[in-house]
Amino acid sequence: MAEASPPAGRFHWFTRHIPTRETVHQHRLLRPFAPHLTHSSLWRMTRRSVPRGVALGLFVAVLIPVMHTFVAALLAIPARANVAIAAVFTMVVNPITIPPLYYAAYRIGSWELHHDATLVDPKAAERFTGELSRLLFWVHQASGSIAIGVLTIAVASAVLGYVGASLVWGFWSRSRWQQRRRARG
Repeated sequence: MAEASPPAGRFHWFTRHIPTRETVHQHRLLRPFAPHLTHSSLWRMTRRSVPRGVALGLFVAVLIPVMHTFVAALLAIPARANVAIAAVFTMVVNPITIPPLYYAAYRIGSWELHHDATLVDPKAAERFTGELSRLLFWVHQASGSIAIGVLTIAVASAVLGYVGASLVWGFWSRSRWQQRRRARG
């Protein structure tokens, strides 16, 4: 029987460095979590673990700006979500998507809090002369709206991700059953 060749390209690095269910005990940093990381739902693609992983990955990616991949993988353990799917879906938030995300969060938060559409009151901003003072004033004025908006986007993306992944899984599963039925008949 011929051995499968390793995947080519960029994914080869991932396949060599991402621990599997069997190799968790070999990694020093993962050893304390090893008893929890060996549960089968964390690694298998099932109709429950995949949508949970998608929802968890999207929620954590939007809500936590740094180390979100590690946090999502850690939170996947008690949620019984697929660890790899949760980690992959945190990649939707990256340096390219952060500025539009936070601008959208500000707009959504301002709408939810019924704030004025302008970012800063011009008369209040004139009191501050330095650029750093203006920046800190803007952050202070916009922080509530941004926080509410980020929370709203995180919850909405998690719900939409869960529903979308469940629908895709159901469609894929039905098509596989139909293929099997046609192959038998």
